[in-house]
Amino acid sequence: MLLMGSIFLAITLATPQGLQEYAAKHVEPYEVRCMVKLWTKESNWRYKAKSPTHDYGVPQRHMKGKSKKQIDRFLASPVDQIHWGIGYVRHRYGNFCSALDFHKRHNWY
Repeated sequence: MLLMGSIFLAITLATPQGLQEYAAKHVEPYEVRCMVKLWTKESNWRYKAKSPTHDYGVPQRHMKGKSKKQIDRFLASPVDQIHWGIGYVRHRYGNFCSALDFHKRHNWY
């Protein structure tokens, strides 16, 4: 049964809605709306998203200068992307609403 649960979780996390639901469980309730707006603007919640400026995944992590192996590893794990992105926002902005406000002014975060 654990295998079936793991397969279901993997399928769920491969969808934008599944990723949003997972991420919402890891931030404060007041931040969810801001987080969804921010990462919808950045990647539309596509965990394999790539930009021409070397930004990858749901949070659009800048990875210029990283090896293909490092980039592929990051793209392979939507859960790691979510946790990396939450950590980045916490460190740089304190919360997702502050990050979204910054994004609105500068078109990046």
